Amino acid sequence: MVDIPESRKRIEEFLADYLHQSGASGYIVGVSGGLDSAVTLKLAVEAVGPGRVEGLIMPGQPSHRENIQDAKELCQELGVEFHELGIEETVDQFSSEVPFEPERETEGNLRVRIRMVLLYMFANEKSSLVLGTSNRTETLLGYFTKYGDEAADVRAISELYKTEVKELADELGLPRKFVEKEPTAGMWEGQTDEGELGATYEEIDKILKRYIDEGKDVSGIVEEVGIEKEKVECVVELHESSSHKRGTVPSPEIR
Repeated sequence: MVDIPESRKRIEEFLADYLHQSGASGYIVGVSGGLDSAVTLKLAVEAVGPGRVEGLIMPGQPSHRENIQDAKELCQELGVEFHELGIEETVDQFSSEVPFEPERETEGNLRVRIRMVLLYMFANEKSSLVLGTSNRTETLLGYFTKYGDEAADVRAISELYKTEVKELADELGLPRKFVEKEPTAGMWEGQTDEGELGATYEEIDKILKRYIDEGKDVSGIVEEVGIEKEKVECVVELHESSSHKRGTVPSPEIR
């Protein structure tokens, strides 16, 4: 268990100190209209002020207009300068240049990486830092795109599980709509996090906390939390099989 008010304080202090020490002008945040980016944006504003935070809203299929509108309204309410940059023409251009028809997952990852490129273009131009929005649950499951949504100069909520990010949203006073939305990476039409992962975030976090933080095995987790063995095994397998996404790029030892 983490203390949510204390976590908020520590994150805001960290973001303020890190920006000061880096000498950068501010933070750039990709704002999707979802929970994680909303919490990250609010933390950044609380830490360094709205004048040193900039939002990028990057719609593309299958972005829902409701989410884009929520992202805009949040930036406006927080006094953050933002830019809306559509990515679909760029996605189409990439897809038309390769000698194959990209699979759904391939094109979904392409969208995420294009957003990363735009974030870093702005960061380079403004001498700012890209502030990542990934949470601990996604990281432990490898539920992110390599060189995409996990690419960042600094992260705000990467030590908090998804369910803890929801608590933090309430602590920050964010509108309930951000907490109540069905989480999605927005990679293709109909994609949802929990549908793809095969379990709810409440179930996943219960499993990961016991497997990672407490060192319990599958049978111990099943006995303690009463979640089906198949779900527990699936979550554990997702963590173990995605270790390559969390490590440094492998290379041969020479020196």
